[in-house]
Amino acid sequence: MIVPAEERGRASAPGAVTLSRKGAARWKNGHPWIFRDDIFPVEFPNGEIVTVRGPAGDELGRAFYGAVSKIALRRLAGPRETVDETLVRARLDAAIDYRERIAPGVTALRLVSSDADGLPGLIVDRYGAHLVLQALTAGIERLLETILDHLTARLSPASILGRNDAAVRRLEGLSEEVRALRGDPPDSVEIEDAGLVFLADLRSGQKTGLFLDQRENRAAAAGYLRGKVLDAFCYDGGFALHAARRAESVEAVDASAGALARAEVNAARNGITNVTTVRANVFDHLSEADRSRRRFDGVVLDPPAFAKSRKDLSAAVRAYKEINLRAMRCLTRGGVLVTCSCSYNLREDEFVEVLAAAAADAGRHAVIVEKRSQARDHPVLLGLPESHYLKCLILRVD
Repeated sequence: MIVPAEERGRASAPGAVTLSRKGAARWKNGHPWIFRDDIFPVEFPNGEIVTVRGPAGDELGRAFYGAVSKIALRRLAGPRETVDETLVRARLDAAIDYRERIAPGVTALRLVSSDADGLPGLIVDRYGAHLVLQALTAGIERLLETILDHLTARLSPASILGRNDAAVRRLEGLSEEVRALRGDPPDSVEIEDAGLVFLADLRSGQKTGLFLDQRENRAAAAGYLRGKVLDAFCYDGGFALHAARRAESVEAVDASAGALARAEVNAARNGITNVTTVRANVFDHLSEADRSRRRFDGVVLDPPAFAKSRKDLSAAVRAYKEINLRAMRCLTRGGVLVTCSCSYNLREDEFVEVLAAAAADAGRHAVIVEKRSQARDHPVLLGLPESHYLKCLILRVD
C-alpha cells in the first residue's frame, strides 16, 4: 500500500509540506508543480509521497516530494484521494483506454504522458509489441515495480526497455541508464505509421526511438506538399517519406550521418525512390539555396529546441527567424511552409510573431492554413502550460 508518510505514523517526520501563500495560489490555480521557494523548509526522502497543506493548515492534496530538484512538489491527488496501488493502476488503465479510443490500431504511440495522465514523470511509449518507459522523477522511480507489473498484466508486451538516459533525471538526483526492465528488448523494431514503415532505434534514437509527437502532423503536412520539397532537420525521414508519396522529389537535409542513414533505410523499406539525402548544416544549406536561387514548392522545418530555457529565448528567436526567412525566400509563389517549434519557452503567439517578421523581411505574403500541436496521445494539461510545447504551423506563402 502506497500512502503518505503521515498516515504511516512516522513520529520523526510529520509527512506534511506547508505551502507559502504564493505556492498555495499556484496549487489552487491548477499548476501541478510547486517550487522549493514556495514551501516551508522540510526534509523527506527523495520521491516520498507527502500531504500538502496550505498556509492555514488546510489539506490540499498529495504530491511527490523532490529532495534534489528545484521542483519540490509534483501533484498526485486531491485532498480526498488516497494514493495507493489501486490509484496507480487506475491511472495507467485510464491513460491506455484513452489511447485505444483515439488511435485504434496505431502501433507506435504514447500510452502514458506524465502529468497529463496523473503520473508525473512517467512516460510509456509503445512500439509494436514492445514498450519503452522513462521514469523521470524520483517518485515514479519508487513506484516502478507496481507500474511494470500492471503494464505487463494489462498489455503483455514482448519487452519493456527503460530509456532512463534523459538529462532531466540528474536534476532529480537519479542516475542515467538504459536497461531492460522486462524481457529482452531489441535494439530496433519496425513500426507502421499511416501506411509507411519506419525502423525505430529504441536504445539510442531520439526521445524513446521516434518523434511520436509529430505523428499526426506528418500525415497532415503530406496533404499539402507537392512538387519539389525540402525537408530540413529531417532526422529519420518522417516528414520526407510522407511527402514523397505525392511530391515530385524530396530533398532531406540533416547534420547527422546516422539520422540520414536511417532515413535512407526507411525509404528503401517503403520502396520510395524520390528522396535524396544531404548531410549539411541546415542554416548553411538554406542560405546557399537562397543565394543560388533554388526554389521549392514546399519546405518543412522541424528543428531541435532552440530555447531550452527563457535565458535562451533571444538567441532562439533569431535562429527561428533566420531559418524561416530563408525558407520563405526559397519557396515558389503559393508554396507551402510547414514550420515547427518544440521549444516550450517560445510560446505560440511569440512563434507567430517570429514568422510574421520573417515574412515581412522576406517580402512575402504568408497566411496560416493550419495551426497544429503535438499528437493527441501527448495531451496538454490545463494549468500546466509546459505540457503545450510543440507548435506546427502550415503556411501558404505568396
